[in-house]
Formats: sequence, structure tokens, C-alpha cells
Amino acid sequence: MDAASGMDPALRSLAADLERDDPALAALLGGRPTRAHHRFALAWLLLAPVLLLPAFLLPARVVLGLGAMLLILASPGFVCWLCAVTDDPNTSRT
Repeated sequence: MDAASGMDPALRSLAADLERDDPALAALLGGRPTRAHHRFALAWLLLAPVLLLPAFLLPARVVLGLGAMLLILASPGFVCWLCAVTDDPNTSRT
């Protein structure tokens, strides 16, 4: 049984309006999966061999040192990215 079939006609019209106005929010509220979670999957798949190959060729101390330096240098940019990107409709500023 479809969830929309047992709904009140007024609720069905509100759901249709919401789906027309904001499809991403309607999908989130309806429980349908969105593609936002898999946005960077291909990038990580392509980046993984590039990051793992030097880890096997270089000594462990060098790899750990480079990893620590990269994390320290990238952390301010990562924090700014986290503050700027909001996919949650509950935290959006309107």
C-alpha cells in the first residue's frame, strides 16, 4: 500500500506543492534516497590509488609525516568548507 494513497486529499495537495517547489526536501521528507550522499564517490575512487601507491613505496615514517603535514595544512580549509556547505534544510537561512 502506498503511503500517499491513504492520505487526506489536503495533505496530498500539500505534498504535491512541496514536491513542485522543493523536490529535494520532498524526497528527504518522503524517505526517498537522494544522490547527495554519493556525490564524491567517483573522486575518492580515483584518488585512492594515488594516495596509496606512495604509502607502499616510501618508508612508514615518511608516509606518516607527510600525512600529518597534509592534515595540519588542510584543516583550516576543511573547517571553512564544513561551515560553508549546508545540505540540511533545517539549518538553511531564509
